[in-house]
Amino acid sequence: MIVPINKNISIWKEHNPFEFEVINNNLNPLGVSWNSINPLFNRERIEIRDRWFDILNDSELIRKRNDSDGYYRVVYVQINMETGEYYIGKVNRPNWRELKRYQGSGLKFNAKFKKDKDKFVRYYIATCETQHETEELEASIVCKELISDEYCLNLVAGGGGTTNRPTMSKSREKKRKYMLDHPEQYRPMLEGAKKAFQSGDTPSLRERSYNIKKSMNTEEHRQMTSKRIKKWIKEDPEAYAQARKRNVESIRSEETKAKQAKSRKKWIEENPKECKAWQEKFLKSRTTPEAKAKRKASLRRWSEENPEQAKANSLKRSHAAAAKRVRGVCMLDLQSGEVLKAFSSGLDAAKWLVEKGIAKNTNCKSSISAVCLSKPCANGDIERKPMALVGSFRKKLSLKIKCCDIGQKLLILS
Repeated sequence: MIVPINKNISIWKEHNPFEFEVINNNLNPLGVSWNSINPLFNRERIEIRDRWFDILNDSELIRKRNDSDGYYRVVYVQINMETGEYYIGKVNRPNWRELKRYQGSGLKFNAKFKKDKDKFVRYYIATCETQHETEELEASIVCKELISDEYCLNLVAGGGGTTNRPTMSKSREKKRKYMLDHPEQYRPMLEGAKKAFQSGDTPSLRERSYNIKKSMNTEEHRQMTSKRIKKWIKEDPEAYAQARKRNVESIRSEETKAKQAKSRKKWIEENPKECKAWQEKFLKSRTTPEAKAKRKASLRRWSEENPEQAKANSLKRSHAAAAKRVRGVCMLDLQSGEVLKAFSSGLDAAKWLVEKGIAKNTNCKSSISAVCLSKPCANGDIERKPMALVGSFRKKLSLKIKCCDIGQKLLILS
């Protein structure tokens, strides 16, 4: 009977006919496993890309131990029976306990194995006499075509040396170089991951996002990122500048801003205490003497390096501040209350008064006060200044407030 695992791996089992007869006749009330009693009656073989290997049980492994040095040199395959993912590796160990304890060294496989240890089944498929033979056999099985399978958990081709073991840094560099030189082999894996993480909000996606955030907050990751960015700036400054420009444009887009606002609002609603603590921490970090001094020194240094932009920013800030304080001014007809002329600010009204020869200077306070002077009379009427515009407030406002006070809407009456 052949059990297909995926397109590259299948398992063949030859069952004992007597076992089938016992099971079919319900003569096994104690639930005894015939495989454990007499495994020779139930042989298993595994097919890997049209190559068949005998699955070795424990007794066969013990008999195939190397007589010269006592080592076990074995090639094995780990299979996740639920997902169909698999990993093929080799192991060279001096005793039985270490052989059974060793599961595999692949980075991707270890990450999967830690999460679903109970779902993986290990099959020993071959034994060798020397370490060099295990390397050659693994290299013949784990080829480029096998790595291109999205279910394969091997990241590099087989045959990595154990006779001349490299250092950890050299091994990482070798793996990195191989992955960069053979991107086509990882396309199915990336497409499978993309499909899995675009299927919606899942526990695996949440766990992955949490692990990424946790690793990115470590000091080691920050130093590694800083080192990589500095190297990038030094080797290719133009590409770095273009990437920064694209990043800024993406951050400033309306779609990104709306997405950030929605995410921030959701986080505030779900975590009110954490949000309050973060706001206090953020405010405290910005108002400390050290932060103020650092910000002041940085602004001074930038102003010296970019004088024109600093001047433009200064004018922009002054105009923005003035726009917040400015209030409109209207000229009204005393008889009908009709608006005769509207000014955007008191300064514009003062300039108009100077142009008409009514005021002497464009000082907002003195010019408008001179022509808008008013006094309350005993009978409640307004005493107006002759030969000039006369100012007055409505009855709801106090007559003691000056016309040029900030925050009040000025009325120039003629």
